[in-house]
Amino acid sequence: MSGSWTRADHLRRLADDGPFDVLIIGGGVTGCGAAVDLSDRGLRVALVEQEDFAHGTSGRSTKLFHGGIRYLPHLDVHLVAEGLREQKVLARIADFLYHPLRFVIPLYRDRGLADAPRWFSRGWRAPLALRAGLVLYDLLGGPGRPGEHHRRLDAAETLRRVPGLRPEGLVGGFAYSDAQTDDARLVITLVKTAVRRGDAVAVGRIRARRLHRDGEGYVVELEDRESGSGFDVRAGAVLAATGAFDLPGVDGDAPHLRLVLSKGVHLITERNRLGIGDDAVVLPETEDGRVLFVIPWLDHAMIGTTDTPFDGDPTHPRPEPEDIDYLVRHVVDYLDVEPFAPLAAFAGLRALADTRAGSTAKASREHLVAEPLPGYVAVAGGKLTTYRRIAAEAADRVAAHLGVDRSSRTDRIGLVGAGADLAALRSGLVRLGIEERAAATITGRYGGDTARILEILQRRPDLARSLGGEMVAAAEVIYAARHEAAATVADVALRRTHLGWFGADHGRSAAPTIAELLAEELGWSDDEQRRAVVAYDEELTAEGL
Repeated sequence: MSGSWTRADHLRRLADDGPFDVLIIGGGVTGCGAAVDLSDRGLRVALVEQEDFAHGTSGRSTKLFHGGIRYLPHLDVHLVAEGLREQKVLARIADFLYHPLRFVIPLYRDRGLADAPRWFSRGWRAPLALRAGLVLYDLLGGPGRPGEHHRRLDAAETLRRVPGLRPEGLVGGFAYSDAQTDDARLVITLVKTAVRRGDAVAVGRIRARRLHRDGEGYVVELEDRESGSGFDVRAGAVLAATGAFDLPGVDGDAPHLRLVLSKGVHLITERNRLGIGDDAVVLPETEDGRVLFVIPWLDHAMIGTTDTPFDGDPTHPRPEPEDIDYLVRHVVDYLDVEPFAPLAAFAGLRALADTRAGSTAKASREHLVAEPLPGYVAVAGGKLTTYRRIAAEAADRVAAHLGVDRSSRTDRIGLVGAGADLAALRSGLVRLGIEERAAATITGRYGGDTARILEILQRRPDLARSLGGEMVAAAEVIYAARHEAAATVADVALRRTHLGWFGADHGRSAAPTIAELLAEELGWSDDEQRRAVVAYDEELTAEGL
């Protein structure tokens, strides 16, 4: 196949090429992971998402691909071990999206460790408690997990690694290894893999309104949110991975999973403002008994996250002033900085199992898979790190209903872009006018598919120019529309790249250029081009940016 994937082409296929074996509702990491899995099992797969791919929770995480050290005091050993094993899988199937990351946990004389019993987490017992947890963390990862085993640090070395830490009362710390990924890029890469290697159909801004039983399968009423038109698609099975959103009803009934929503807020700011280097920092205790992270991300720093109940509209969860104040207050408490206004803040929603735990922070991070009707499989919850195993479990239920006797192979399927010579691709970008640091960022986004951007640049050298000075090349806009179904300025600026999250205007000054390039590729009129710029500003406003 050519690798082309545009919304217009796939919308036509969705309407005309049915029936499908399975229709997946939800374009987050679980739905897109299931699309890779089921298409590899030889099934005809269609996937619809009511917004853009990775628009929701899967594009608003802490960008960690980790076991979750904070889960150990809750004895979620299985969940931790599963996450650590999945690190090895991601490093194999999507090497360009897997980034080992060292964490430093500072220890202070007068501070404890979140989630650990108070009597065991202060004074001379705190290092013992932390070392025991980190030893277990290393063991659970098993042989071959990337990264070094944990190390004890004295106060001087802790400060060398994190110069911005407040030294008063610092007695030392620990360093341990975990991993980072780009969540939105992982989602886009998954669905791109399903499209290109599994011939799946994937369309954004399609709402699944309701389902009807039709013999042994389903008729799904869909609405194209771009045009407002509706049409039906038939499928032998339906997999709903709708996250924080309600499940589509079936013949008037509204099945639901017992979930509680938790809001997690993150801040983005300049890394040098905080005095951190290449290591992430764990702030070990907060006023509400949690940990916070300060993480290097794309030459900036990300701070997060909160964990509070949410019962509003899940379409655009927004950080509230008290969320931002909470995070800034704790950063200032540990790092030698003055209170600051972040460059950006964003909020995501976790769909958690409703265990009546009393707080969302204590609710289980395990996932739920249910089959409310034969062939209608619903999945929610879980972690970004274990997306593949969750998707495989849901795909198993779909395959069993359809009588397909093939097991998941996604631990061995290389995603589009994996296994490439990134150094050679970076050199090619530099030769064509891309600044060296930007070239490294671009290859980190696309891996081997950077070759397609090189092809664009060879035909259009003028597209080597940067957009907004944030290490995004104009050629990426053409690539996103042609190969990643980008159809709006926000698709490009917020999810295919991250231009909109950095800089004082969040990409508003680059929006006219992005719209002009999209118009060239997608055949927009001048009026459509102007409306695209306005729509981007409206989406930023809805995000609180």
